[in-house]
This record gives sequence, structure tokens and C-alpha cells, in this order.
Amino acid sequence: MRFPRPPTWRHTRGSSPSGETRWISATARGLRQYRVLAARLVKVWRAVAVTVLALPGGAALAADDPPSFFDPVVTIAPGITREVDVLFDHVRTSSSRLSQPSLRLQYPVRPWLQLALEMPVVLLDRDTESSATAAGDLLLTAQALAWAPSDRPVEIDLGLELTLPTGDPDLLGRSTALRPFAAAGIKLGRFDVLGSLSYQWIVAGPLAGTEVFQTTVAVGYPMRWITPFTELTLTKPVRGPPDLQPQVAVVPGFEIFLSRSITLSIGVQLPLGQARVFDQRILGFLKLPF
Repeated sequence: MRFPRPPTWRHTRGSSPSGETRWISATARGLRQYRVLAARLVKVWRAVAVTVLALPGGAALAADDPPSFFDPVVTIAPGITREVDVLFDHVRTSSSRLSQPSLRLQYPVRPWLQLALEMPVVLLDRDTESSATAAGDLLLTAQALAWAPSDRPVEIDLGLELTLPTGDPDLLGRSTALRPFAAAGIKLGRFDVLGSLSYQWIVAGPLAGTEVFQTTVAVGYPMRWITPFTELTLTKPVRGPPDLQPQVAVVPGFEIFLSRSITLSIGVQLPLGQARVFDQRILGFLKLPF
């Protein structure tokens, strides 16, 4: 399953001190940020553990055959699976174009818990500058099945995504971020209805101090070899640069079923309203189970 981040790529540059003052300031700020990150990691994982263990009768382990849902391109889908994914994310604004192809490996370490590693490549093309390419920030994700009753086609997962600063700061990389999330799905007749909630803290990098809440809902109609779907997303910056505005967007798309359980999902995210963070976002997701 894919875990798209809220599109908070714009930032402003300000003046910075130099010499020893800058080094001391950066060191102190870095230590504070990593202490905050460590404290939040402990709190989030404690909450996840308490939630999972508190479920009656060990519900997280009770589902013999959880339901299988379609794969949207923005909404986080529930499900513990083993797969390799090829992802593509292209964003167009009035002054730049940002593309992020990436490769993702997802592997269940328990029947109810999966880990994933994703490495993107960033290609940035600004109208006033030459294009540039660099490695992106490494993403580590853990997702746990929290509830999947055997008598109903329902599943709820809890997870945590950690962004590591491996990218280029000039290409909006070198960030450290924490993103807990919840994903849920239910089958209503012929329709799959999915929803996800996430909250991202960016504790270091070009957008340090930014906090973003995102909620999405997806509805798909699975057919024999294709699933047309529509997603509705709300991305709301809680804290950060003043030019980051709440954004509502609609995502029409479809999932195509290929041979050997391979699927391809494609969608176009179109912003609604006047306060547009981006003009258009094209998302692709090729899933290769193994």
C-alpha cells in the first residue's frame, strides 16, 4: 500500500548567522528537535500498543482472512501484504514541476505487522533555473492490523511513518518527520469505502516546525479487470509557513488488474477552491506482489 505525504514542498529562505554562532545554534536546535522526535515516537508507539492490546479477544490476531480492498493513490489503504511497489508523483505549480519516482519494499514480519522501506528520487524543474536531480528522503513505515472481525468485511490499521534526512536540502530534502496514521476500509455491497487520517510533524529540514493534518476518503467500484474510484482529500497545515493554506482536492482515477496479481493505479489530484497549493498532481502506483 502506498503512503503519500501531504504536498508541502514550498518554503522560503531567510538570512542565517555565520561562524561559531551558527554552529552552536544549529547544534542546539538539532538536539532539541531530535529530543522532541524521540519523545513523540515513544508516545505514538505507546498509544498504538495500548490500542491494539486493548481490543477484545486479541482482535488484531483474530482475523483469519481480512478483506482485500482496491489500491487508491492518496488514501492510505488497510492491509498487510508482501510486495514491491514502483511509485510516481508529479506535481505542477505555476513556477515549477516536481517529480518523485520511488521504489518501495513492503514485507510482513508478523501476520498483523508489516514494515516498509521507500527510496525516492527528486527531479525539480523551476522556470527561472536549470533542472536538478538528487536522492530524496528515505521513508520507513510500520503498519499494524488493529481490528478485522471475521464476520464483517471491515479492517482498521494503525501505523507510523518516519522520514530520514538523506535527501538534498536544495531540492526540499534533508528533512526529519514523523507521521502517525490510521487507515480503515469497509465493503458496502459492490463498493469499497476507504478512509485515512494522518498528522505529520516536520522536526528538521527546510520546512522544520511545520505540522500538517490530512484526511481522505476513497470510494471504488471493483469490476472484473478495472476499478474506477474517486478520492476526496483535505490537507490542513496546523503550523508552518504562512503561504501554506488548507487545500481540498478531488482525485479521479482507476486501478487496472494485470496478470500475476500485478495492479496499476493512476489518479489525478485536482485542487478545489482559490487557495491552491498546487495546480495539478499526477500519481501512479504499480504493485508487484511476491
